[in-house]
Amino acid sequence: MLNTEDKFQEIYEKYKNLVMKVAFDMTGDFHIAQDICQETFLKLYGYQNDLDESRVKSWLMVVAANLIRDRFRKNSRRKEVLDEFQEIADSGEEVNCIDAYLDQLDRRDLKHRMLEGLRKKNPNWYEVFILVEYLDVPRKVIAKQRGIALSTVDSYLKKSMKWLKEHYQKEYDEL
Repeated sequence: MLNTEDKFQEIYEKYKNLVMKVAFDMTGDFHIAQDICQETFLKLYGYQNDLDESRVKSWLMVVAANLIRDRFRKNSRRKEVLDEFQEIADSGEEVNCIDAYLDQLDRRDLKHRMLEGLRKKNPNWYEVFILVEYLDVPRKVIAKQRGIALSTVDSYLKKSMKWLKEHYQKEYDEL
């Protein structure tokens, strides 16, 4: 069990360079390796109460490798989409990539404002929402780690989704 901040920090200091090296070796990109390292330790933070300290090193390596594989899969899907755009462009249909890029920026800006608004509204809702929706930490693990009932975690999620919908649905629909 890694249930203290000091222990988590100790594990981080001990293995951060190893995770970075593995990520860099697999990706060949320093910035992606940094992202993978950060995501790996965020996941560790979410699971730290359920993880045996003797297995941390192997757990970190598996998680980092899986995150890299997921990123490659996403990138290959993006390549497929770009290939589809190229096929459309080759067919003579007009494609406005600038508009598509601006739409993407608008969605990213809205997502940022939504999350920032949720954080300001209720930090507990925000933390649970991020852990579940972005880091895929199981609700049961969150409940145990925070010392709250699973129903409370579910309530936070429900309230955060309701609040986001009430305050941002119109903007979301307009995109």
